Amino acid sequence: MGSLEIRTGIRKRVDMSTLKCKGSLQFKGKDPLNAYKIALLTPYTGGNLGDAAIQEAVITNIKRRYPDADIYLITLCPEVTAKLHGVSSFPITSWAITDYSLGLSSRSRHDNDADIPPTVKYDLLSRVKAATKWCSLLYSVLMHVYKSLAIVCKEILHIARAYKFIKGVSLLLISGGGQLDDYWGGPWGHPYALFKWGLLASAVGARYVFLSVGTCALEKRLSNFFICHALRLATYRSYRDQTSKSLLEHMVFTRKDLIYPDLAFSYVNETGMHRAGSSNVGRVVGLSPIAYLSRYGWPKEDPSVYDRYFGHLVRFMTDLIRQGYSIVLFSTDPPDRKVIHDVVKSFAKDVSFNINGKIRQPCTDTLNELFAQLRTVDCVVASRLHGVLLSQLLCIPVLAVSYDRKVDTHMADMGLSEYCLDIHSLETVSLLASFESLTTNADRIKASMKEKTADFARALESQYEFLLGT
Repeated sequence: MGSLEIRTGIRKRVDMSTLKCKGSLQFKGKDPLNAYKIALLTPYTGGNLGDAAIQEAVITNIKRRYPDADIYLITLCPEVTAKLHGVSSFPITSWAITDYSLGLSSRSRHDNDADIPPTVKYDLLSRVKAATKWCSLLYSVLMHVYKSLAIVCKEILHIARAYKFIKGVSLLLISGGGQLDDYWGGPWGHPYALFKWGLLASAVGARYVFLSVGTCALEKRLSNFFICHALRLATYRSYRDQTSKSLLEHMVFTRKDLIYPDLAFSYVNETGMHRAGSSNVGRVVGLSPIAYLSRYGWPKEDPSVYDRYFGHLVRFMTDLIRQGYSIVLFSTDPPDRKVIHDVVKSFAKDVSFNINGKIRQPCTDTLNELFAQLRTVDCVVASRLHGVLLSQLLCIPVLAVSYDRKVDTHMADMGLSEYCLDIHSLETVSLLASFESLTTNADRIKASMKEKTADFARALESQYEFLLGT
């Protein structure tokens, strides 16, 4: 087999014969991919638009090559993702884990009590009130054991159902995103899910593939154990950036793995990616705040960091409005909508400052709604990786207020590090100075983005052909 040239910010030639997966994914039978199911696994609830773009891109690329293939999603909110993407969905896990899988149901963090029959629960509670402290302690121990057994039984049932589901699957794709991560939910969240589904895929002979995934936080030893063994089970692995791969260097077997761009670069909107821009050229700014370290559903909270960021953001917006700009507030993840609400509320309190017609907060719950709004702006200030990336797909100049390594890495890969600011050291003055530079150099930035996004799309096309080529 020949070699394939891959763009990752630098040119790199890779001998495909060194891969564990030899050639394109071949299956038994004359018409393999049309005869079997293909499943895409992602910790996605239907709310994050970056995840939505990734899954839609992979689904589209599979259907383009194999129109009759049965495609399934394995997600955290199967009912929602099935409606959004028009494909059947299956739950990743049975557990309601804080900061990971509470979206599987409407149950709260403390709702394991709901597993206890009400008559037993309240009868025991009434007896405990009249009992001694030793009886109360015994009751607590018994309830803990009861809940633990209920969780184990539920997981065994889920594994049995998952095995039945995956028996017909020929290809299980871990499709993009920051999936090598324990920041959201700990080791028993996604690291365990990847390990479990890898074992299931191996048990039924399905190909297990990690496709342009990102490595985020792996702080726990158990997380590293789960991720290491999940990656070992894979027949093919690629990462969305060099740093994601480098963070796995201690896993020696990953060192010959490949680097391909984020799968969102292969997303094409229904109406194409043509960008219209505002009618008042250069005077409309798209701004996407982030709920980083806030009380709005972030795993860790640091009010000092969040409040400082929020204050500088509002002052930045105030200066933009005074300069004659209008602002479109948009979100790519549900928690950020609460930040947008607080931003608007903050301006509403200042009766001396007239914002009539200067700030809009349109609905951007879906990809089509997001791109409809992005086509009306001339530049963007955003923090989330895909708030930045999806704007750049339309060749819109973006000033990134980075909260994470992955945003820094992405901006470096795009050759735009000078337009990436650290959220922890953010100042209104630096925001305004970088924004002025962004607008001054807009034409050069657009040309650079057009070239980069085209290169990344071509690299991903090569990866799809290698994996799915007929």
